[in-house]
Amino acid sequence: MTNELLRCFSVPISLFALTTLPAQDWNLRTPTPSPAAATLPRMAFDTARGRAVLFGGWDAPVGNIVFQDTWEWDGTTWTQRAPAFVPTERESHVMAYDLQRGRTVMWGGQDFNFNLLTETLEWDGTNWQNRNPANSPPGRLLAGMCYDLTRGVCVLFGGDDGTNLLADTWEWNGTNWAQVTTAAAPAGRISPAMAFDVSRARTVLFGGDDFTNVLDDTWEYDGTNWTQLLTDGAPPGRVDAGMAYDNARSRLVLFGGADLLIDRNDTWEFAGGRWHQVMTATTPVGNAAMAMVYDPARAQTVVFGGFDGTAALRGTNEYGGNAATYRTFGRGCPGSNGRDPVLAALTLPRLGQVLNLQISELPITGGAGFMLTALSDVSWNGNPLPFELTPFGVPGCNAYTSAEVSTFVTNVNGVASFSVAVPNNPVLAGVIVFHQGVSLDPTVLRPVGITVSNAGEATLR
Repeated sequence: MTNELLRCFSVPISLFALTTLPAQDWNLRTPTPSPAAATLPRMAFDTARGRAVLFGGWDAPVGNIVFQDTWEWDGTTWTQRAPAFVPTERESHVMAYDLQRGRTVMWGGQDFNFNLLTETLEWDGTNWQNRNPANSPPGRLLAGMCYDLTRGVCVLFGGDDGTNLLADTWEWNGTNWAQVTTAAAPAGRISPAMAFDVSRARTVLFGGDDFTNVLDDTWEYDGTNWTQLLTDGAPPGRVDAGMAYDNARSRLVLFGGADLLIDRNDTWEFAGGRWHQVMTATTPVGNAAMAMVYDPARAQTVVFGGFDGTAALRGTNEYGGNAATYRTFGRGCPGSNGRDPVLAALTLPRLGQVLNLQISELPITGGAGFMLTALSDVSWNGNPLPFELTPFGVPGCNAYTSAEVSTFVTNVNGVASFSVAVPNNPVLAGVIVFHQGVSLDPTVLRPVGITVSNAGEATLR
């Protein structure tokens, strides 16, 4: 099978230049001193000063303290600041950095006595200032907010005013708040993940909780209207996840959050309107209600605090570096057993080691199949990817990759395995290859009796 992978790599390496990205891994930092363990703290990254600014949170589940201290993280050290004006203690608030004006903006949340807060506060690197605007959103907690780099405004959405779930959109222009009336909007919710996608010039919102379900919908806001994106293979529903935009790699990074049963520790990326789940060598503990920002100077996504289902967290985790990763995207189409085949990596695509992939949820009565190893998820034989396979007799199924190499795999009790030795050749570091599984399924109700899996993206390191 090594020879089959080498056939892929016989394509001139220059062809891979457009598909190489710095691959990521998680790293737990243990600086001393550090802010106290906190649930629902908030951060924004001060680009002008190269610092992540953190404020607030509470010591869940004890509930004795709601914090009002200001800390800054420079990538090495946490430093507690001593501003002349100290804002009211708070948690469940929102923060964002106004790049145009060089200010960290903080709004909303609730204090120790559960009073909703409506001050618009700004941090200039030395002191906090209460801006006292003429207009302000009604008080709430657990809203989402980010900074729209294209239009120079902070965008706020949703939250809970103590009585109702809110679905209103507000913008802060540095002087005043204005409510924006949109033709469409996400349903009211608390704790959605929100960040600005610079590559698409859109505010992206994912998930949250409507008090009935944790949500898994993805929305974009262009400054005029909200539009729901229907994406294959989106993350499972969650509330209190963290999300930030990775400038170096032009993609959003989503981490953690909670569903009805667990605090999650999975990592996802959103690029070009598509979600990818990322397998990394190191994984933080399950975490929800954390603070999360991106540090563009060091190309690191920074996570602090949160809640692991038992207690508030104190860890500082960073997502960055130069590691092998495996991402999955899209979704399979149901086989005769009614389930979608699922492609996943059991190991990472490290140079000189074996990459092990597995396709599960196959029909036990299905036949053998193939693993496609590909060079592109953009086009195949002149056809843009992904494309629907109905014209080829496979309705309801999508091709997500090209198909330069196909390798025979055997279905054993509904699981097919694929292993390939990755050459120990430094020139391949950063190369990206793709995979998608195809399984024979004679009893499935399609003109052509096959079922296909979701797809995978391997970054070699």
